[in-house]
Amino acid sequence: MRTYIFILIQLLFISTIRSQAKLDFKAVDELTGKYFKEQKWDSIIRVGNNALRQNIDYYYLRVRMGISYFEKQKYLPAAFSLEKARSLNSGDSLITYYLYRSYIYSNHDDEARLVRDKIPKDNRDTKSTGNGFLEQAHLEGGYTLSNDRSSVSIPDLTGTFKAKSDNDYYSEQDLYGNTWYGNLELKMRIFKRLSLSLSYNYLSLDKSTYIMDGHFQDRFMGTSDSGGVKRIYHYSYPWVTRDTSFHYRITQHEGHLGINVALPAGFKIQPAIHLIYVAYTMTNLNFRANTINDTSSYSYSSKKYTYHPFTHYNYAFFQKDTSFYNYVISLLVTKDIKIFNIGLSLSWSNLNNLTQEQAGLMLTYYPLGNLDFYGTTAATGFLQGNESRILLSQVLGTKVTRWWWLEGNFYWGNYSNTNIFNGAVVYNNSDKIDYHAGASLIFIAGKHIQLSLIYQYLSEESPLLYDIKRPSPGQGPLKINEQPQITYIPYNTNNIIGGITWKL
Repeated sequence: MRTYIFILIQLLFISTIRSQAKLDFKAVDELTGKYFKEQKWDSIIRVGNNALRQNIDYYYLRVRMGISYFEKQKYLPAAFSLEKARSLNSGDSLITYYLYRSYIYSNHDDEARLVRDKIPKDNRDTKSTGNGFLEQAHLEGGYTLSNDRSSVSIPDLTGTFKAKSDNDYYSEQDLYGNTWYGNLELKMRIFKRLSLSLSYNYLSLDKSTYIMDGHFQDRFMGTSDSGGVKRIYHYSYPWVTRDTSFHYRITQHEGHLGINVALPAGFKIQPAIHLIYVAYTMTNLNFRANTINDTSSYSYSSKKYTYHPFTHYNYAFFQKDTSFYNYVISLLVTKDIKIFNIGLSLSWSNLNNLTQEQAGLMLTYYPLGNLDFYGTTAATGFLQGNESRILLSQVLGTKVTRWWWLEGNFYWGNYSNTNIFNGAVVYNNSDKIDYHAGASLIFIAGKHIQLSLIYQYLSEESPLLYDIKRPSPGQGPLKINEQPQITYIPYNTNNIIGGITWKL
């Protein structure tokens, strides 16, 4: 048995030595030329990569490797080899044609446009890359279902903390209801290497402010006679709670401008700005503490009353229309390297009267050399005042059939007041986001039409504020803490979004 294992190891060693045997230009050229005539694409790729490792690199080797990768439907490495070949001989229209198709089949439309005019018009109909100023239009809309206002999410705001402290008697929670969402995006070509994207988003959010407060109340219970000397007035001081809710709606209008500059060597620079206008009705609290004198006793002899003070606490609420602007300024720089795309993202924002900074790295990869399977892994650092976070995300996609793809995504970390997709999507709600996950179906409905169906699940927490201390009967007015106490109540939202893309 040991003899057989030894012989097997020797054979594997000899095979490895032979595969890495020293090659020369003549041997590489003869082998790849022979295999090319025989259409042995795997053999060309194997010999070609071995030659490149030994610093043998020339025009026809890149041509043969590029076409071999293309025939194997590995369009990203095909484009890489054909780019090298075209840099040595840009006048070969056949190579340019294969390069153009490699770009098209790997969704590199910007790069395809750069070489499109170099091939005959009859060969451009594999897939449209746009023929004029307007290249693409995208329309989508969706609805969000939230359980934030359900009985599961709403606690007894006054009684929740009695076990911890007997002083909490005013609490409020801002609750999210359901949301309507709409988006229109246009992509326009300014120059061959410069394109613009303009998008408008509209959100209509249903919200409620839920308030519970409590106070001692003086209740007259009757009188009793004290030996004919005086009349005693009796009171009880029960603890009384009240709950109030105010319904209102937030409307949000957003505009996003993105610039895409395609540079040589696979670089892209994409600055963007996102403006957000928020309008809603704000609920404000007006508090009053009035001290009155309750009758304690009446003296029959002096015919005089005695009194004791008691403080009444009253809450009045009024609503006022308010609006403000938020913004995000972002920058994304990417670089294509064979089957990888490396990206660096930066952003500066002012959301909800706070300033934020983000910096992230992302890696997109296509292990099969095409769009049959791909993924993007990203890590982002987030700063907001003295708060810092690490945000992680993972996207995986696969081609299920010839005409539809399936994507899954997971975002870990508190994404409140953050942005993704180079500032195109902004999470500016007031609630804490623990994580969110989703899935997308992408359908190719024809040469120009693409349909999408998106589902998103968000696990969130709504802040519950309780910040006013309960006084004892007869004491001075209550005081509002400068730093209110906050706890978080979990809830979730489910988003369904449908979209259509028209590529002109």
